[in-house]
Amino acid sequence: MAVDPEQVARSADDLIEHYGQTALEVARQQVERASRASDMPTLDLALMILTEIERRQAAGTNL
Repeated sequence: MAVDPEQVARSADDLIEHYGQTALEVARQQVERASRASDMPTLDLALMILTEIERRQAAGTNL
């Protein structure tokens, strides 16, 4: 399943907008839930979103 980079960016935006500084922790929880469920497509997406939020945090943008 190909993931649209724009979908990842929108999802990261949504988490940041809704959760602010705690968006990173929420994204980590989503990764953990998908991992425990062995839901690989959801895990892939959750990891991409987590990475995008981490990237933005490191760059100091949108957080």
